[in-house]
Order: sequence, then structure tokens, then C-alpha cells
Amino acid sequence: MAGKEEAALKPVSCGARLRRSRDASIREEVSMRDPFLKHRVKKFDLSSLDWIDQIPECPVFSPSVEEFEDPFVYLSKIAPVAAKYGICKIVSPICASVPVGTVLMKEQGGLKFTTRVQPLRLAEWSTDDKFAFFMSGRKYTFRDFEKIANKGFVRRYSSAACLPARYMEEEFWHEIAFGKMESVEYACDIDGSAFSSSPNDQLGRSKWNLKKLSRLSKSILRLLRAAIPGVTDPMLYIGMLFSMFAWHVEDHYLYSINYHHCGASKTWYGIPGKAAPDFEKVVREHVYDHEILSGEGETAAFDILLGKTTMFPPNILLHHHVPVYRAIQKPGEFVITFPRAYHSGFSHGFNCGEAVNFAVGEWFPLGAIASQRYALLKRIPLLPYEELLCKEAALIDHEFSTSSYKDLTTSTGDTHIQHWMKVPFVQLMRLQHCVRWSLMKMGARTHYKADIDATVLCSICKRDCYVAHVMCNCRVDAICLCHGKNFFTLSADINLS
Repeated sequence: MAGKEEAALKPVSCGARLRRSRDASIREEVSMRDPFLKHRVKKFDLSSLDWIDQIPECPVFSPSVEEFEDPFVYLSKIAPVAAKYGICKIVSPICASVPVGTVLMKEQGGLKFTTRVQPLRLAEWSTDDKFAFFMSGRKYTFRDFEKIANKGFVRRYSSAACLPARYMEEEFWHEIAFGKMESVEYACDIDGSAFSSSPNDQLGRSKWNLKKLSRLSKSILRLLRAAIPGVTDPMLYIGMLFSMFAWHVEDHYLYSINYHHCGASKTWYGIPGKAAPDFEKVVREHVYDHEILSGEGETAAFDILLGKTTMFPPNILLHHHVPVYRAIQKPGEFVITFPRAYHSGFSHGFNCGEAVNFAVGEWFPLGAIASQRYALLKRIPLLPYEELLCKEAALIDHEFSTSSYKDLTTSTGDTHIQHWMKVPFVQLMRLQHCVRWSLMKMGARTHYKADIDATVLCSICKRDCYVAHVMCNCRVDAICLCHGKNFFTLSADINLS
């Protein structure tokens, strides 16, 4: 899919990855009020912060060195428990021996980055009071940003020493509602990694080095033709006091893994994936004013949430019986978020983290839902879901065809994962056959193009088409089979990979 994948399926963002196609529009839609001006937001009652104690902690796992050997084996072991919370924490049994500052200042030749300015206030989310994160335009080295961040912390607390997490949580929500700080800076989505390349660094050598994760044998993302920053390749997140990442799900409902390299702790809030519809309903009905929603139904709030700038206190979720869990992440700890699990959080001071996405077999059914929602919103996908599904199916078919009967009856390792892949694959094939036969009955011609092995985007809904697409003389560009009926002419061709 070479050229088209690099151009059409192009990443980036903030908070996770704010797409460049939305960045300009977000700035245009920014509040007509002063974006940094605090005012009371009645829908978010922060007069009391007692609700903080009502949020339970997420599961914390402390694997042995032996259990820690293979990330995907260990993650599959804890998933039945951890996925119910949407978020979990893993305490690494091994640590880096090369400090992150050394990696970024010496191994990478003096990394420089630009920050985003985040207004430190609550938004009304009405037509004249939306929310955006601005590019600061200032470039920093890791050391320069650390000095500025620590200077601000000392100015506020008279010391650079770490403070209790519970206290910092109260401080954040009080500041965002009533405080005098106008904004903070956050260096997010920085291409690169702080895992050392030194052969003496135990963590850097391990499979938990996030630079290696997407290419491991059990990773679905190993099948991608080209690297996608933040998805297959990790990105750095360098924060200061109260730098925040707003409520969001990962692109395509992927898993995410975040490693805390150094500095102050982070507070995370996570929602179980099964509670995502309830989360979106609360946001649609109690966070966003009706006039800013682009439509009706469940996708209305999802469209704005994709901008990754929606921050609000979790007490509104508790009030409407949406489960919320907390993680306090410290250096040397991984935080995992599961598919379709909304999450947000903030930093307690200067810190450096690193994150990347990943996918295993269980992701495919949720990946299908994400692709359908993107098509409804006419959003260009970040990765070719249909292509990944078909390639994984082909690999499993090859494995079955070359394995002996004894191997098939005694092998249990990947059976569970294969089940999660087979269901959406069969559903895709049934849909393809149904629509294809319908079009052929109307007179469309079918062409098999074995030499074409690439994903094509539908020119109407931007759906990724790998198995088949329609070419019609009424349109210059390809369309998906679902839209084929609407633009059918007798000269239409169905191109099959």
C-alpha cells in the first residue's frame, strides 16, 4: 500500500495523536472568549472534592523476571482480569541502567521539541466556549524544559520535592476550576524513544522496549507495510505540573502501553471498554451543549472526543453510574489501556513518559466497530483494518494447511486468539459476497487483480477497502461496495484483490 498508506493514512496528535487535518479546524473553532479565562461551569460541581475517595484503584501487577520475559504472553495472562477495568498498571521487575537524560541528550544527539500550551480551566463546551491546545512555538531541549518545569513547581510549593498523590489530585481539580494558573505546557507526540540502545541496559535489551513491541511475532501490527508514529513506533510525552491528557480512546480502539521513564508521578483515570457507550452518553447529554454536536445519536459526541481536548472531572461519570478507576504511575511502571477504554490524566510535575499502541487477536472485533464509526464520520483511517484482518486470516490458513493433524489437535496456544479473528473475518466475507452478488446482478463486471495488493480508500466515506472496491464511470475515484449501489452504472467494475 506504499504511497497511499503514507499519504492517506497519516498520523499525529496531542493527548495521544491529534490529527493534523483537525488541528487547523480546532484553532478556528477556539473559544470566542479569552481561552485562558476561568469562569464557573455549573455543569461541573467542584465545590467539594470528596468524590476523589470514591474512585477505586485499578489492578496492579508485579510480574517476576521469568513472567516478564514475553510481553504478549504476560498480557494475555492478566487480560481476563485487567480488561474489566479498562486500565491496569504493571511494575517492571527490571529497570533501565542508562538514565533517560543521558539517552535523550547524548545517545540521540540533543533532542529538541516544541510544546503545546494547554489552558488550565474547564470549558462550557458551548458554541462560544470550546477548548483547544495551541502550539507554543518554543523549542526546548530536555534539560531546558526540566529547568522551566521545576522552576514553576518550586514557585508554587517552595520546594522541588514530590508531594502525595492524593494532595496533587485535589490541587489539580481545584486549580482547573478556581486557581490562578492560566496555562501549562506539554510536549506530546514527540517522535523518538528514551529506551537506551546500550547493550548493557537490561530494560532496553528486553522485549518491553517499546521500540521493539510492534514487530514481535504475536503483534498484529507487524503486518503493517509502513511505520506509523505513535502506533508502531513510540512517541515521547514530556510534562510539567498539571500537564494533562484529555479524555480519549486510542485510534482504532487499539491497546496502548505507556512507560514512565522519570520524574513526578501521573494520575490516570480509566473507563472499562464495555462502559464506553455509557461514557459517550454522559458526555453527549451532560458535557457538550446540544448546539455543538454535529448530529444525533451515539456518534455525535464521539466526533468531538476524537479531537482529544475534552477534559472534565470524573465525578460526573460517577454520578451517572459509569465506572471509573485510577492509576498512580511512577517511574519504572507501565500503564496498559485496553480497547475502547476511555482514559485521561495529568502530571504531578516534570516527567517523561513514552507510549505506543499494539494489537492482538482480541482487538479485531473492536477494530471493526471503530472502522465502521470512522466511515460514518467520513474520517480517514490511521491504519488499514481490513488489510490486517485478511493478512492475519491468510497466515492462519497457511498454518492450518501446513500443520499435521496431531499439531492441530494438541496446539492450544493461539486457539483463543484465532477465534477472535475468525468471527469478524467471516462477517466481512459475508458482507462482501452479499453486496458483490447484488452489484453483479445489476450488471457490474468483476475483475480479479492479483497484482494489486493495496488498500484503497472509498472516496465517499473514506472506508479502507482491501478485498474489493468499485470503479464507476460516474466517478473518478474508487468507492466501497457499500456505496456501490448508490452510484451504480452499467459500466461499473468491481475490482477484487
